[in-house]
Amino acid sequence: MSLHSATWRVHVSELDDSALIIESIQWIAGENAVINIENGKSIHGAKQKTIVAKVENKRESCESFLRLGKTALTKIVGDDISKRIDENKNFHIRIDVSNLVSKEIKINCNKEKLVAKGIFKIECYPGDSPERIILELIKKYE
Repeated sequence: MSLHSATWRVHVSELDDSALIIESIQWIAGENAVINIENGKSIHGAKQKTIVAKVENKRESCESFLRLGKTALTKIVGDDISKRIDENKNFHIRIDVSNLVSKEIKINCNKEKLVAKGIFKIECYPGDSPERIILELIKKYE
C-alpha cells in the first residue's frame, strides 16, 4: 500500500518572498511536481498568491511524504494519526514555512504562522485501515 497523490498548498502575501517559498515547495513536493500559482485576494482584500504543488505519481507522493523526515514522522506516530485522516482517506499535515525554506520540517499547530498544507491521498481499499497504511509507510523510512 502507498499513497495515490500529494498536494502542497501555501497562501502568501505580497510581502512574502514568493520565489523562495516556491523553491521550498518544489523541494518538499519533489522535482516532478506540477506547480501552479493563482493570484487572488485574502478575506481582508489584500492581494495574495496561492502556490499549489501536485504530485500524481505514487512513488513520488511517498517520497514527498517521507521527505518530512524522521523527527516529524516520529511526532506523527506519537500523535493520534486518525485525527489527521478525513472521511475521504486523505492525510493532512501543516508545516511551518519559515523552517521549510531552510529545508527543515517542523509540524505546525500555530495558526498565526505561515504554513504549508500537505494533503496525501491514501491508497486504501475496503477492509484496509488508513492509519495502518500510514504507519507502514513511516516504518519504511526507519
